[in-house]
Amino acid sequence: MQITVDHRRDPELIARQSARLRDPGRAVGPEARSVGGGDEDDVHEQGNSASDARTEVRRWTIWAARSRSTVLGTTGVVIFLALWQAISASGVFLRGDIPTATATLGRAAELMVNDDLLWNVWDTVWASMVGLMLAFVLAVPAGLLLGMSDRLYAMTSTVVELLRPLPPIAFVPLLVLVSGQGIEMKAVIVAMGCVWPLLINTIHGVHGTDGTAIATGRSFGWNRTQIAFRIIWPSSIPAVMTGVRITVSIAVILCIGAEYIGGSTTGIGSWLLQQSMLPQGIESVCAGVIIAGVLGLLVNGIVSVLDARLAGWANMEGMS
Repeated sequence: MQITVDHRRDPELIARQSARLRDPGRAVGPEARSVGGGDEDDVHEQGNSASDARTEVRRWTIWAARSRSTVLGTTGVVIFLALWQAISASGVFLRGDIPTATATLGRAAELMVNDDLLWNVWDTVWASMVGLMLAFVLAVPAGLLLGMSDRLYAMTSTVVELLRPLPPIAFVPLLVLVSGQGIEMKAVIVAMGCVWPLLINTIHGVHGTDGTAIATGRSFGWNRTQIAFRIIWPSSIPAVMTGVRITVSIAVILCIGAEYIGGSTTGIGSWLLQQSMLPQGIESVCAGVIIAGVLGLLVNGIVSVLDARLAGWANMEGMS
């Protein structure tokens, strides 16, 4: 017995035939589903490849910018040393007033293995870091509060602008009388000079937070504390790290100045003062200044690496 099927009454067959008549190049039916799924996978893979390519381009761009900055910085140092050598050897200044660059660098190399100088360098670094941490602990929470509250910011902005221009070094004599000539005096001087850049940068970081992100957090039912720690603080990290990079150099400068003026018995400032009193101490003084500059450069490099770790996403967004 033979069974015949009337294909004209099969709805699925009629739909496929109609689709073929409308678009002969289009696959219809089960084969269409398999082809369509493959196309979606291909599009997804192409999207991932494009995203990886963009990320790789950004990384190479950042690496090229840093390499160019390193080359230009090294070139500037070489030019500076060459000019120093030429001017000091030309006889413009009296002999012995300014040592040559080669003699100063040689003396600096000798001092780098001098235990007395190394201990003085460590005392300066330690006092600078203690003062910087004290300023960070005071300035960053205060900056978050002032940035989040317009009323508090309006109440304190005049006081901040009044106290900010005062030079911390002017308080050295008073602090010597109160706390002596030790690390306490140096740390307080450093904190007084570093607290303002950190405070101002933190406030600006809070004010620069995306309002849409804050509104989204509120729509989730977050309170002010959750918004502060989940949205405002992460968004403020790049501005805070900029303040840290500024204050690191200020901390070293203020610490050496406090040691020099306050008559400290330890530290680079105290060592430079002692060397300046020696008959042939000008070469050692210049070498000590070079060592202090290298110290500041190393500390700034460490902070730059920390900045790249904590706020590298801000640089990536700026390049997108």
